[in-house]
Amino acid sequence: MRHCVLFASLLCSVAGTTFAQQQAGKTQAGPTAFSSLVDPACPVAGYPSPAPSTEELRVLYFPMGINAVIKEPQSLLLHLIFEQGQGGDARTLPFHSRPDGLWEAIVALKDRQPTYAVYWVEDTKTKQSDINGGKYFDVPFCNVHGQRLDRSVMFESRSYTGILGSAGIDRPADYAKAIEVLDDYIHFPNRGQNLIGDRWRYKLLLKGDTPEARKALLTEMDKFVDDHAADGFGLVGTLNFVAYEDWIPAETIENLLQTMERLNPTDESRLFVLQARAARERDKAKQIALEREIVRKYPESSVAEVLRTELLLELSDLREREELFREIRLREPPDPMQPFFMAGIYLDANQKIPEALALLEEAEKLFDANARGNEAGVRYSELEVQQGKRRIAVAKADALVRLGRPAEALAILQPIRSEFKAGSSFYILGKALEAAGDSSGAIDAYLESVVRFSNYQERASADLDKLWRQEKMGNKRALQKRIDALVVQRFSEAKYAPHVLRHAAPEFSLAVFHGESLSSSQLRGKKVILTFWATWCPPCLSELKELENYQKSHPEIVMLAAVSESTDAKQIETVMHEKKLKSLRIGFAPSQLWDQYGVNGVPSTFVIDENGFVRIQHYGALPEVARYLDADLKAIE
Repeated sequence: MRHCVLFASLLCSVAGTTFAQQQAGKTQAGPTAFSSLVDPACPVAGYPSPAPSTEELRVLYFPMGINAVIKEPQSLLLHLIFEQGQGGDARTLPFHSRPDGLWEAIVALKDRQPTYAVYWVEDTKTKQSDINGGKYFDVPFCNVHGQRLDRSVMFESRSYTGILGSAGIDRPADYAKAIEVLDDYIHFPNRGQNLIGDRWRYKLLLKGDTPEARKALLTEMDKFVDDHAADGFGLVGTLNFVAYEDWIPAETIENLLQTMERLNPTDESRLFVLQARAARERDKAKQIALEREIVRKYPESSVAEVLRTELLLELSDLREREELFREIRLREPPDPMQPFFMAGIYLDANQKIPEALALLEEAEKLFDANARGNEAGVRYSELEVQQGKRRIAVAKADALVRLGRPAEALAILQPIRSEFKAGSSFYILGKALEAAGDSSGAIDAYLESVVRFSNYQERASADLDKLWRQEKMGNKRALQKRIDALVVQRFSEAKYAPHVLRHAAPEFSLAVFHGESLSSSQLRGKKVILTFWATWCPPCLSELKELENYQKSHPEIVMLAAVSESTDAKQIETVMHEKKLKSLRIGFAPSQLWDQYGVNGVPSTFVIDENGFVRIQHYGALPEVARYLDADLKAIE
């Protein structure tokens, strides 16, 4: 659908047509004051059928534009980031040239619900880039009435905190600009009140988060709460800020809570503060205890609904998890992921496998009902249904193998084998084939599981080694040769092509384990591989020895492995001893540095050049560290 919205100093014409549509009807486009536009100007997203949503976005580039950097394009690429660019929300798409001189890229929006995007344009042949004079190109999203979405504004303001640097957008932290974006949108009494919390946060960061800045902000917040004690505008947003800040005085929080309770006696704000306190708790045992207490005291609350599922996945006692699961089923709407999670718990514990199989079949039926549109519970998109059913299929096969029914497991797995990507799927296939007497097929499946990252890698390696010897396939050297050949083959098939970036790496100073201290300024002139990891993360532990070996073979490069500053030193010593780490530098990194690099999960790896620019980044484990890093370093030569 199309909307007439003011965009980039360009007004839609009469009769409802956009400028881009007018241009499409011309044979030659004349000079313009801009270099790129999107059509529709403010796309609609986030509405389930039958409400209209934009299913595709056209990005147009105007080489004839006065401000266009790329005047004679040869091979244009669109680099587009949705929201914060995490979790696969970054896309690189080709443009195609049109007879009228414009270049056009099509971005499919089906099966996703974006609210904000930012992009830039690159010519891969001339090596020119158009980043809109350093401002990049923003894409706001709207509701069905053509009005800007709160979340769209939230992500735009957040883009000025430096968070997009990890996604290749060199938009440095500018908290004044972030506040400006919010202030331009927030309007009493009915627009943007939930964004007030972000506004307080950016105001504090703008001043440097000093004691003086905190005191001034408290004074401003107290006045704001008093000013809106009658209408409640912005109080929820303010609570979202103060509840997660441990320096806020108790009296400030209590004053805010009492004000909100006077406006709405049934308000759950006090409960929200308790939830925030639990979320801030670093000690896992204490956090779980707080979450249990909230569920016990406020069983009917929406907060308890969320915490039950979190506890189901966090707890270790099987009986307590079963009780939680029964309560979830009694209190909450049907959701196929609920029985799927409980089935996974049984499988992980290797207990009650028949019950696990029954739960998986129930989950499958719920997804089928969802796909038919007659499910009254939690709704999932078509893509989510497909992904969910695939996960259920593999788990069902796992249960069937354990129940001694490998033929039924193979009947499930063989038709979808071509879709397997994770090593866990190949491992379960290997178990089914081995149980069915197909040792050769099982060895092939175990090999695939060993060379693909998953939590099953260690088990796959052990089972492969056992079956290899049992079938007298050769010695360990022959097995390793087979594995190495498959690794090379899989790496070649992946056709890995490094996505080269160029944005300033956030400055860091790491207290390296055993006393050494390293800062980014000290390392200028050297290439740096910076990996964020955690002692509880199996993929990270798998990578450490490979990173150690890479450091030994590349002494000219500085390999740094950063852990949270709250990590127990004894745990690090244990890892270093078990992995025999002597060359790899392990340093403690403050949470602020994790945020600056946009690290939301581990492992995350960044290749930094001699001038202090992030050139390559990887979110998630590297299936073959040496080969990936070799390719990365070659790409930035």
